[in-house]
Amino acid sequence: MDGLGVAAKRSGAVVLLLLGWSAASATAAQESEPEDAAVVRHLNAAITWYKQLSTTNESAGQPSDAFYLENARNLANQALKLAFQSAEAEAALLATEKGGANGGGGAALSSQTSAEQQNIAKAAASTANSITQTQAQIDSVNREIAKASGKKLQALTAQRESLKEQLDFNKALADSVEKLTMFLSSSGAASGGLQKEIDDFKKSVPDVFAKTPPKAAASAAPSASPPATEGTGLISQTSLLFTRIAGIRDLSRLVAGAAEVSDAARQVQTPLRARLRSTIQQGRDLTSQPAPQDPAGVEANRRKMSLLTTQFKQIADAAVPLTQEIIVLEESQASLGQWQLSIHRAYLHILQTVLIRLGVLLAGIGIVLALSNIWQRATLRYVRDSRRRHQLLLLRRIVTVILMLIVLAMGFISEFASLATFAGFITAGVALALQTVIVSVAAYFFLIGRHGVRVGERITVSGVTGDIIDVGLVRLSLMELGGTGSDLHPTGRVVVVSNSVLFQGAPFFKQIPGTAYTWHEVAVKLERSGDYTLAEAKLLEAVNSVYSQYRESLEQQHQTVEGLFAVPISVPSPQAHLQLGENRLELVIRYPVILRREAEIDNQVAKNVAETIESVPELKAAVGEPTVRSAGKA
Repeated sequence: MDGLGVAAKRSGAVVLLLLGWSAASATAAQESEPEDAAVVRHLNAAITWYKQLSTTNESAGQPSDAFYLENARNLANQALKLAFQSAEAEAALLATEKGGANGGGGAALSSQTSAEQQNIAKAAASTANSITQTQAQIDSVNREIAKASGKKLQALTAQRESLKEQLDFNKALADSVEKLTMFLSSSGAASGGLQKEIDDFKKSVPDVFAKTPPKAAASAAPSASPPATEGTGLISQTSLLFTRIAGIRDLSRLVAGAAEVSDAARQVQTPLRARLRSTIQQGRDLTSQPAPQDPAGVEANRRKMSLLTTQFKQIADAAVPLTQEIIVLEESQASLGQWQLSIHRAYLHILQTVLIRLGVLLAGIGIVLALSNIWQRATLRYVRDSRRRHQLLLLRRIVTVILMLIVLAMGFISEFASLATFAGFITAGVALALQTVIVSVAAYFFLIGRHGVRVGERITVSGVTGDIIDVGLVRLSLMELGGTGSDLHPTGRVVVVSNSVLFQGAPFFKQIPGTAYTWHEVAVKLERSGDYTLAEAKLLEAVNSVYSQYRESLEQQHQTVEGLFAVPISVPSPQAHLQLGENRLELVIRYPVILRREAEIDNQVAKNVAETIESVPELKAAVGEPTVRSAGKA
């Protein structure tokens, strides 16, 4: 147990020695921290500002921006070099002052650290020796235990346990000492002082301290970039406006960075100026004292003056670059301010242009909408025909959309050549994909034209007969009619046909505009021995008796048709003619019928023809059964 106490005392001494060394090191670091930290902060601010300028582009796009940027970069480069020059001089000054104040300063601290490390090494060696001795004692006791018995065995066993505890403690102590030794070694390697930090900062800006030949540097200097092309469209002008705003914001940040570097330089300059004043005052006091008469006093005064001169030069080497740097920074702030003013003027010009173009765009939209409103009011007021009114209102919508697109294109787009190319490709693609729709829209204008179709008219298209119930932009809607011959009636179905059918090969039948009649016929077979003239006269008279009931309506429709066409058209009236068939002769009488009254007229015609045949015996013997049918497609 005595060995355990000795080891504990030795380890306590080692730990106290290390703590004493750490406290001395921390005290020395705290004493030197304020000025060192100011120098480091100054270099940090200068490097940050320089890198901001290095990554800044002439965002405004003016020709003068390139020159402003190049001037700012040159001033930042010059200021950064002066900052490093001052920092290196002040690092040497602080090292000299520490050496003088501590009687060797860094050397004394180094010798103190070395002595502490030697003591820790001795403690580690002593602990290792104790471990070896304790292990040897344990081995000796183990050999005696193998031969002992009784009370002696118990005593030896207790002694062995005590030695094991001492061995464990010595091992733990050796491990702690080893860790402390490794920590001291790493701390000694990591500490390099202010000069090492300055060297590390230099590595972060290698382009500033690169030794480039003058010719290479001249060739590597950035040339002024050409001014950015400014579009005249509202989109390009707005984009340029936001670019100006970003440029003003970046320059404000650069001006603030220059002010921050200047403030950091003044903080470093303050203690240096105090030292300069103190050194100058000491020199004045020394020169104002009476000159000593003895040689020793003269020599002492000479040494003091030499020391003050050396000290003044060291302080001036650190202070003068700081003053030069502050002047350069003020010049840089003035240059950045002029650049900022130039961008601000450009920003106001672009803002004015954007507002004018926006006003013109809104005025153009207002004019188009006003014209559209006037067109609509005039159409509703002066056009009475609903068909013509619908056509004019549809044309108004189309013209309004086209004019609105033109106004928007002229307001937002400046590169009309590119727009035309792009629009050409887009138009070709749309025309290919929507060719059926486009053809249907084109056919719509034919359908609603002068000789087009109207709601209520009867047409036959693609084998379907029906009455029109709607004429759409791309399709026709028909109420289908079914039946045989002249007996047509609604089937209850609506047929939808694409307008493009007008340009296809399928036949398209419709009534003549302004007419509502069609042709039917009544046919009878004639015997070869019959009187053809009598049959023709009697049957034609029977049909004319029915025709006379609606003749006036058909004549009015005929007058309408004559007004539409320059081609002469005869008045629709019943006509009779003979037709030769296979082994038979047929008398056919064609007569016009009014649509919507087809069944009624056909019934009357059939009734009159049948009564005429029954009332004339010669005619009854000469003709067969009559047949009423449609003379053609409706």
